[in-house]
Amino acid sequence: MIKIKPKILLIDDDLDIQETIKALLKNENYEVYACSTVKEARLLLQKHRFACLLIDIYLPDMDGLEFIQSIQSQKLKIPAVVITGSSDIQKAQKAIRLGVFDYLVKPIKNRQLAQVINNAVTQYFLQQERRDLEKQKLLYQKHLEELVAQKVEELRESEIKYKNLVEQSLIGVFVLQDGRFQYLNRKTLEIFGGDSSEQFYSKNISDFFEGEKRSELEAKLNQCLSGERPYAQLTLPAFLPDGSQSILRLWFAPIQYQKRPAIEGIVIDVTDQVKAQQREQQLELQLMNAHKMAAIGNLVAGIAHNLNNPIAIIQANAELLKLKKVDYPELDKIIEQTRRMTSLVATIVMKGKREQSYDRVEINLNELIQQELEFFEANLFFKHKIEKRLELNKDLPTFKGRYSDFSQIFDNLIDNAIDAMTNSERRVLHVKTDYDQENIIFEFSDTGCGMDEEVKKRIFEPFFTTKANPHDESHAAGVPSGSGLGLSMVKSMLAEYGACIDVQSQKGKGTTFRIYIPYRK
Repeated sequence: MIKIKPKILLIDDDLDIQETIKALLKNENYEVYACSTVKEARLLLQKHRFACLLIDIYLPDMDGLEFIQSIQSQKLKIPAVVITGSSDIQKAQKAIRLGVFDYLVKPIKNRQLAQVINNAVTQYFLQQERRDLEKQKLLYQKHLEELVAQKVEELRESEIKYKNLVEQSLIGVFVLQDGRFQYLNRKTLEIFGGDSSEQFYSKNISDFFEGEKRSELEAKLNQCLSGERPYAQLTLPAFLPDGSQSILRLWFAPIQYQKRPAIEGIVIDVTDQVKAQQREQQLELQLMNAHKMAAIGNLVAGIAHNLNNPIAIIQANAELLKLKKVDYPELDKIIEQTRRMTSLVATIVMKGKREQSYDRVEINLNELIQQELEFFEANLFFKHKIEKRLELNKDLPTFKGRYSDFSQIFDNLIDNAIDAMTNSERRVLHVKTDYDQENIIFEFSDTGCGMDEEVKKRIFEPFFTTKANPHDESHAAGVPSGSGLGLSMVKSMLAEYGACIDVQSQKGKGTTFRIYIPYRK
């Protein structure tokens, strides 16, 4: 299968710059179309679908920013990168108001331009995928609403037609008495994973649900039967006979069945719809993270530049005083600390650059773990209240991976360990690395609150969390909070590397995450 190259439209009246940028972007595997005027650009936009626009502000027949504004008025969702040889603040402010993806001042470094274009194209395809998912969701909802409306209308026509339609319905229909199935149609049987109706008769619907969700279901059924509410609707995860799990949406209403109080129910499987929504939210989070990493990288570079100059001056003067044999006992300490600060600034800059990169590089887990733990020392609770024990195999092999992936994986695991040990009397974080013939192995163990089996089964579900909601107004300061996406993202990132994760936990004693990453010798 031939992979289609993303198309880039370059608009610049300087032919030398055109050729230079075209050569650079072709090496980055892009198909580049170049022109010198807005008129030519409009013709190209009619013929091709571009993933990014690279526009010079000063063009012969129109201002570049005015051209971007005209494109936006046509609802073309294409990220635009502005290039200019002038540091005109008013132009920059206008570009920001227009929402351009980036604003670059010539001369531009090749790596910088390539990274900006890569990020812009990534944003374009993420937004395109999100729009496609939204369209699919709306089509699915519309189809479902039309289907339900159609079936309800047909069911009212006659009792005979009702029975036939119920049996052939694409929506599950059933009747319960005392929580047990008294009637169910073919679709209900299919949704709940049964082979025959006979095996379901007298089976309790609660058997398909666990824990709090089971209690919630039983409470809604009782409320309907008692007349406390005329109907009930809820969406729950169901555990099927074959061991799989589905997300079901159920509606209940009280009826009389064979002269006894009963519940008539409708059920549909919304697993695909829920997964599409979760995928959309994860894409939004990835897009936000991409913007955040780019902003952090720029901020770190600026801070580092402003720190390095005064540090260098302090260090140089201290060493000069030492050469002059000035009798000042603190000089060695000053020189030592300025060197340490220089090293720390360099480490921060390197981490920022690595986390912006999407390239796969050779990763040494020992170095990465030690670096992440060093950055967590900024958390005073982690620094002073948690004992760190490292057991790192010095012969650990490297492997190909994205630095940002494993930085996020470690950050999530360490964050969870810190939260779990918030109220523990004994706080120990044990980090171990090792390897065998097939896998690189690393594990994080804590002496925190641990988990029971029910929670352990669900920790990798998107948006499942036992922590407080950070956006809840009643959330107290200092209490661990979370969105429920951390471990879900850890699992999905590891899956890309064919890695597997094993979790061992005891309530009140602690948790161990052990991860196996395949590698080539």
